[in-house]
Amino acid sequence: MESQISSREEVEEILKGLGEQLKEPVAFLVIGGAAMLEYGLKDATKDIDLVCRDATGKARLLEAAKSLGFEVFGPEKRHARLGLDRVAIKGEHTLDIFAGRISYDFGLSEGMWQRGKKTRLLGKAEMRYAAVEDIFSLKLIANRPRDLEDCVSLASTKMDFEAIYSEILAQYFKAGTVEEKIWITYLEEGIGKLEEDYQLQVTIADRISELANEYRERLYQKLSPSRPG
Repeated sequence: MESQISSREEVEEILKGLGEQLKEPVAFLVIGGAAMLEYGLKDATKDIDLVCRDATGKARLLEAAKSLGFEVFGPEKRHARLGLDRVAIKGEHTLDIFAGRISYDFGLSEGMWQRGKKTRLLGKAEMRYAAVEDIFSLKLIANRPRDLEDCVSLASTKMDFEAIYSEILAQYFKAGTVEEKIWITYLEEGIGKLEEDYQLQVTIADRISELANEYRERLYQKLSPSRPG
């Protein structure tokens, strides 16, 4: 059985080490299982997922990770839906470090940053834990093993689904190509599984499907050859 990180103290020790190795300040949001550990919503996680504000921050974090003895590799197949091109691994610890973009054109917005909880300064690292609403959306998009189970745990916190929808809507209609909005179909797919397999009522399901249908129509129009008049 592969080792996992099973305590918030273990996460913080790793993040503190990164902060102490940084030569320049970096701000990042902790997402995924590591944030759920902090909130007491998960017993263990395989990865520590960090989203930097920009590519410069990501490069600095990767250098700090190398200074701590982490080796940098390409992402695994389970990361296919995510905007991840480097993974840092040291023993049983894995750091997934993103630079703004998390999946296609879905990325770290100012709203997500402001919703972040428990701001901490660890060395030169300014870290926040993502709000449960944003973790929920990102786990639906990622759809890795156990992500849907995590979504059920997150839903037990009485999340603000309207806040989730507002963020999704803003991300969907921001600038970007049609193809880069495929993440909306991942959200629709994940919500459908939650409702069917876990009997979890997601109040924004119909509105997410409307956006997904809008995406498919726009993609069809773009890819269909124009007919002669």
